[in-house]
Amino acid sequence: MTHDVVVCGAGPAGSVAARRLAAAGARVALVGTMSRPGWEGLSARSRALLAEEGLDLKTDVIAGPFARRGVWADGRAVEGTEWLAERSQLAELLRAGARSAGAEYRQDRVTGANRGTKCWRVGLADGGMLTAPIFIDARGRRGRQRRGPLLLAFSQRFRRPISGAWGTGIGVTDAGWCWWAERDQALWVQIVGRPRAGHPAAWAAAAAAQVPALARALDGASMDGPPVARPAHARLGAVGHDPTLWLVGDAALALDPLSGQGVYEAVRGARLAATAIQSVLDGGDAGVAQRFIAERRVEAWRHGLGAAAGFYRENASRGAFWIETTAAYQALLAEPAVPLPASAPALRVERRPVLDAGRIIERDVLVTSEHPRGVWQVAGVPLVALKTYLDAAERATTADAAMALGRPPAAVASAIHWLQRAGNAAASLPRISSGG
Repeated sequence: MTHDVVVCGAGPAGSVAARRLAAAGARVALVGTMSRPGWEGLSARSRALLAEEGLDLKTDVIAGPFARRGVWADGRAVEGTEWLAERSQLAELLRAGARSAGAEYRQDRVTGANRGTKCWRVGLADGGMLTAPIFIDARGRRGRQRRGPLLLAFSQRFRRPISGAWGTGIGVTDAGWCWWAERDQALWVQIVGRPRAGHPAAWAAAAAAQVPALARALDGASMDGPPVARPAHARLGAVGHDPTLWLVGDAALALDPLSGQGVYEAVRGARLAATAIQSVLDGGDAGVAQRFIAERRVEAWRHGLGAAAGFYRENASRGAFWIETTAAYQALLAEPAVPLPASAPALRVERRPVLDAGRIIERDVLVTSEHPRGVWQVAGVPLVALKTYLDAAERATTADAAMALGRPPAAVASAIHWLQRAGNAAASLPRISSGG
């Protein structure tokens, strides 16, 4: 085999996964072409996560912070802070990080990926072939999925005659919403709505007719470069049962851009996937590792759905587009994340995959309505072991529990406080099957 892992797709998620695995000692091939240009708004936690991936925040690739201003349908002011990153430059920096960690980068297009009995065979446009037992698909939205309402993002760069104020804005229209970023003489405008008839270049003008702040930003500006159109719907990639195939980035999870955090979830998901794959390479159970990733992906999906539904609901007075989009997201949220028996107690013990010292293994966790994935430990104290001890002891003290579990008393006190807040009043906790 030529490598331990082949990563197809050299955007931020693929590059982060490749860097982490290469840094851990795996032989990694990263394959992809240059990313499309465009600007991306970054939250403070996205910026912090990128810094953890070795990105030099002093470069011009990430600029800010900028004030973001806008007005919702009810006239309420929308204010915030964000940083700006040029997508293609950000992706190139992350690819450079993967190369410096030891990943082999191939600027090429994948023509086919087929799984054999022992390895994946990945064909390249230049005629080359890569083989590895593990395949990471980071090529964006493809394959089976759960999908939110169908949306399209149309983006266009403009050139202004004079430099204006730096910052970003957001506004709503009858047919969707818009976001724009101003920096020197450059202006980047993104319009999001349902795919519709008419040339996309007219979308910005239509949005400006309803959003005065965007009209002011576009005054005297001329288009600079080709438009960029891309899907903008929320998407959850289907979880398969192939222990050698992993999804990262938009292939795994994509959020409605109105809910934000797209870069954060892409990078965070890639980091988790790299940790899970390294656990498998170190001898861990692939099925357990994939379940660990799948549960966290569903949690992020539902959180993103809730955020998007809230924003669309706040603007329902603008008409049918907002009402229908809200209803579509609410319907997805109504679907149970994990079907449970009708008699399932609110507080229960389940066997779930957890991260323990770099390995993903199964442990007993406490599941509550607020923590559907379960909580294994608090302050380093395993909760089920603590609960078992407290149930069995007639007059347990924090010091006794700390001695029995071999944990510091302060940590045990924190764990006991968590149990009390979770409503731990039963003498014992029933165990139920977690469904595989």
